[in-house]
Amino acid sequence: DLSVWRKILFHIARVQLKCQVFSMHTTSLLLFEDDDLDARLITSALAKAAPQIQVRRAHDGTSGLKIMEEDRPGMVLLDLSMPGLSGFQVLETIREDDILARTPVIICSNSDAQSDIDESYSRQANAYVTKPDSGAGYASLAEALAGFWIETVQLPS
Repeated sequence: DLSVWRKILFHIARVQLKCQVFSMHTTSLLLFEDDDLDARLITSALAKAAPQIQVRRAHDGTSGLKIMEEDRPGMVLLDLSMPGLSGFQVLETIREDDILARTPVIICSNSDAQSDIDESYSRQANAYVTKPDSGAGYASLAEALAGFWIETVQLPS
């Protein structure tokens, strides 16, 4: 049937176009995460959902800020509970720096406490998400992050 073939060809063309758009929007993400399992899950999920995102990991706030000074990432995924500097302290430091302040920061925390959510936004986080509790949850989170932060919005240079 000709209409079925048209649908198939249209779908193939859309997939190819989407791949071209992805390849044009390579960005780097700095993951502030001290938990090895959480880091592995989110990194793996992002690699599948958005292979054009280059992920670097910081095990704590101090080392992450040093990485940001040397090589500003396109965006940050920030845990609140880390050894040394807390996520709130890291976020405050980022927002006080004239160059780093434009970097989108997404809080990714185990906490679903309204006080943590409110505090994150009052310190100018761009988004707040609660960490998933499964591999499938991390896959969904990675797809949502890539869909919005890579495919939809335009990030600062």
